Order: sequence, then C-alpha cells, then structure tokens
Amino acid sequence: MNETEAVKRQYADDANLALRSRFHKQYSTNKQGLIPWMREQYRFQTQESVLELGCGNGAQWEGVSLPSGCTLVLSDFSPGMLQTAQQRLPEDIAEFRVIDIQNISFTDGAFDAVIANFMLYHVPDMDKALAEVQRVLKPGGRFFAATNGSGGLHAFIRGALRHCGMEPAAFAQSHSFRLQNGGDILCRYFSRVERADYIDSLAVTNTQDLIGWVKSTIPGSGIADWTRLYDHFETIRAADGVIAIPKECGMFIAQK
Repeated sequence: MNETEAVKRQYADDANLALRSRFHKQYSTNKQGLIPWMREQYRFQTQESVLELGCGNGAQWEGVSLPSGCTLVLSDFSPGMLQTAQQRLPEDIAEFRVIDIQNISFTDGAFDAVIANFMLYHVPDMDKALAEVQRVLKPGGRFFAATNGSGGLHAFIRGALRHCGMEPAAFAQSHSFRLQNGGDILCRYFSRVERADYIDSLAVTNTQDLIGWVKSTIPGSGIADWTRLYDHFETIRAADGVIAIPKECGMFIAQK
C-alpha cells in the first residue's frame, strides 16, 4: 500500500483520530490542552478570511467565536472526515469543502490565514502543497502548521518495538515535516517563520489504552506480537505505577 492509499484508509472517518484525541486528553500532563493552545497562536483579527486544510473532525472549532466579520472555510482530503466535521459543528460556522492541499480550489490571495495542522507529513508533494498555500494567501498573510518532532511518543514506541524485536515501517520512518526540519522547509516559501513549542508529556496508567493508541496508528498486521508489546508496557507500568512518555510537538507560524 502506498502512502496516499494508507492515509485514505487511516482517515476515511474519524474513528482513529477520535481514539487518539481521547487518549491524549486523558493522559497528557499539560492540562491546558493542545487545541486551546493552538487557538491562542492564531490571533485572528476582524474581517479576516481563514482556510483550514485537513480540518479532520472539526474538534478545534467547537465552541469557538471568531472575531466580527471573519469567514472560515474548513476542508479535508477525506469526504468522510469532512462529513463528521459538518455534523458536529453549527451550520453557520463555516463553509465546508473537500480539498487536496496540492491543488487548492481558490483564487490567488483569497485568505488572510491558512491552517494545516499535523498533516503536512502526509502530503506526497510538499513543494507543490506549500506553493499552493503561499499562492492563496494575501500579502502579509499567515500560515499556521502544527507538527510533531522526531522524538516524543513515536520515538518511545519505536524504542519499545526494538526492545521486543519488532520495527514496523510506520514507526521506523521519520516525518518529512517535523519540528526539526519544518522551519527550513517553510523558509523557502515565506518571508518570516517562527516556531512555538507546546510543552507536554504523557502519564499512562492503563496499558491497554496505550496499545489501543498504537493500533489506531498502524495496521494490525504491522505488529508481529501484540502480547509481547503489551507485556513490555505492563512491566513498566507495574514497576513505576505509570508509563511516562515524552511528547514533542509545536507550531510554525509563517508570514508571506
């Protein structure tokens, strides 16, 4: 299965995303929450036009009141995911569209702000995608792109799999757009790029919940022995009372 087909299956609906969101909400040590923190970074002004690419299930817009005169377009590559967002959000909050970031169906300079959180590392042609984002932004417009780092939860899982004699490709690969390289990539398209880090970690007290997170992230066939992996995590939990896992994520804020 190629990367594009894998992403289509992974995000055909919001089941996997919703499970991972619940996991992070339950076990994250930073109680502010990632979504409220991301909202703080946007700082929208009145009369601004905003496009989100890869909006997922629309969770970050629940209960949000935009400044006066702002317009919002929520889009996703997955029709099923977009349908979920439409069902959970008020009808008048946004326009909903199926959009591929590599071919954004809007005119040049259509938006004051574009958002693409935790999705650029799935894009087959990064250069084409960022050129499209740059094109639809107004002069001085801002691009917000949250992503993970090369450490954190994924690195923790890779270490556990190696300990168990397994290393599925989904966790062996480095993200093509991450905290460590995202700034350099964005500088090719934007005049100014800043990075804000979200400080957090996980304190997992239920081993099966951690296994559930891993299962939601990769196909079941990618793990040779779930029992061995469970036993490894459970040994840590029994000894320490908690499975302590670092997290590494943040947001790039770029200006055209």
